[in-house]
This record gives sequence, C-alpha cells and structure tokens, in this order.
Amino acid sequence: MTKSRESYHHGQLREALITAADDILHEGGIEGFSLRKAAARAGVSPGAPAHHFKSVNGLLTAVAVLTLDELADRMRTVSTDQPIGAQVRELASIYVRYSMEFPGRLQVTYRRALIDRNDPEFMRSSGDAFGQFFTTAARYHGVTIPSRETASQLHPQLLLDYATLQGMALTAVESNWRFIVSHDDPQGDFLRRILPMLVEARWPDKPAA
Repeated sequence: MTKSRESYHHGQLREALITAADDILHEGGIEGFSLRKAAARAGVSPGAPAHHFKSVNGLLTAVAVLTLDELADRMRTVSTDQPIGAQVRELASIYVRYSMEFPGRLQVTYRRALIDRNDPEFMRSSGDAFGQFFTTAARYHGVTIPSRETASQLHPQLLLDYATLQGMALTAVESNWRFIVSHDDPQGDFLRRILPMLVEARWPDKPAA
C-alpha cells in the first residue's frame, strides 16, 4: 500500500520516488517507466517529483546511483587473499549476476540519453563500482592502473575486459544464450555452467612467477 502524499516528510519523498522508480523498472523495464507512474506508485501528485528532480533524467540518475552503490558493495566482498585471476573472475561474475537480477537498472545505467553522467553522485558511484574492477584487472594484466584522468587512455586489454563484461551482461539479460542453455532452466544453467566457463576463458589463472 502506498503512503499518502500528506504523510511524507521532505527527505522521505525523494527516497520514496527512487524506490517507486526502481520497482517500476524491475517490473517492466525502461519501456514501462514514466515520471507520472513513479509519482502514482509513491502516492503523490504528478507534479511532486519536480520538488526533488528537475526531470525524469534526474530521477533515473538517482536510480543509477543506487544501482552502482549496491554493485560496489557487492564487489567489496571479493577477497584479495585469493589469486588475482580468481578475483577478476569473481568481480566479473558479480556484475553479470547483478545485471540479471536487476535488468531494468542495467537498462537505465548505461543509456546515455536517460541519465546525467556529469552528476557528481553518478561520477562517484561509477568510480567506486568500476574502479574496483579496473584496478584488479590492471593488476591481472600487469598494466597501469587507470584513473578518471587517464580513462581515455585505457590499455587495450582493459578495454577488452570492459567489452567482455558488458557483452556477457547484456546478452544474458536479453536471454540470448538460449541456443546453448537448458530450456527448462535457462538462467540457472547459464549461471551454473556458462558464466564460469566464460570468465575462466577470459581471465585464466596466471602461471606462478
């Protein structure tokens, strides 16, 4: 049951709208989203979001920040005590699994027209999430660890890593692995069998020096 508009305090309304937008995206993807629907889900008037977000892009940017913060939290659970190859494989697997769990969020976070990539919170959260992956991948390949200032000069191996990561996630979200997975449980079969095989092929353990 949604809260009535009178019951929200100022800060609570912002969080309620973010939650409402996230729920709509989870249920129907970006195609089923609108600012009006988010307001209705939160139980407020169609004009209420304007008090916190200048446009639909502002609200979706907040959802993207939520997405990347949660992704960063999951990535922080990866133990640095294991071999570097295992760390990269686990980070990549976390990203793909998260994308499959929240496909609507993935659609929003990486569509430039939908979010404000210059938003300070978005820049911080994306740096937190992908900084972990790129730092570990750079150590794996033995190349310079990138920073925001040097991102335009990423090593080709890191560019391939990023393309591999996004390709696996997007293909999995769109269920385009169906030709090689079980028809009875395609998602489960992909996660149990195909994903480990893919990350192992891209990031095998390196021989001991």
